[in-house]
Amino acid sequence: MPVTRRLDLTAIERALRDVQARFAQLSQQFTEPRDPFTDEVLHNVIEGYALIDDYVARGVDLFDLQQLNLMLEINATVLCGNDPARRLEFAPHLAATEERFFNNVEGGIKDLFNWYCAYRSDSLWKRAAGVYVRILSKPQLFIEGNHRTGSLIVSYLLMRAGLPPFVLTLDNAEGYFNPSSVIRNSAKHGVKALYELPKIKKKYAAFLEAQAPAAERFGLGPVPTPIHQERH
Repeated sequence: MPVTRRLDLTAIERALRDVQARFAQLSQQFTEPRDPFTDEVLHNVIEGYALIDDYVARGVDLFDLQQLNLMLEINATVLCGNDPARRLEFAPHLAATEERFFNNVEGGIKDLFNWYCAYRSDSLWKRAAGVYVRILSKPQLFIEGNHRTGSLIVSYLLMRAGLPPFVLTLDNAEGYFNPSSVIRNSAKHGVKALYELPKIKKKYAAFLEAQAPAAERFGLGPVPTPIHQERH
C-alpha cells in the first residue's frame, strides 16, 4: 500500500495566494472570464484540501457506495467553508445540490459512479482526468463549484495512490482553466461525446501527470512510488 501522505496546507495556500495576486493578469490568457478569486474562495479551497487530506488519512473510499455522499461535503466546503452561519445561509442551496446529486439521471452521482467502475482498468491519470471530465461536463454533477470540487476529488484520487495533489499555481493556471472551459461546454452524452470526451480525457490526464513533479512540495515527506505501476 502507498504511504499515507499529509498535505502541507501552508505551501498550498502560498501557491494559491500567488495566483490570487496575479489573477487579473492571468485572466487575460483565459478563453472564458472567470469569477474573482476572493479571499473567501481561497479560504474555502484550503479547507477543502484539509478535508480530502483527512479522507485519505482515514482511508475513506469516495467511490464506495456507502461513502459517495461524502463528495457533497467537499462541494459544501468549497462553497461555504465550515462556518455554521454560512452553512445555515446556504442550506436551501445545499439541499438542492443534494437532490441534483442523487436524482439527476444524466449527470448525477450514478452516472459518475458507473463511469468510474467501467474504467477501473485505465491508468490512474486517465481515471482522475475522466472523473474531472465527468463532473464538469454537461450536465454538471453539482449546481455550483464543479471546478473546485472536481479538482479536489482529482487530488484525493492522486493522494490515495501516494502521489501529490493537483494545486493551482502560476505555472499551470492557463493549462487548467482553458481545458476546463472546453470540458464545461461539452456534453456527457450523445454521439459527439463518444469521440470528443476520450480525447479531452487523454489530454487532461497528460496535463495532470506533468504537474506531479512540481507538486511534490505540497506534501509532507517523500512521495512514495505506488507498488502497482499502472500502464498508460
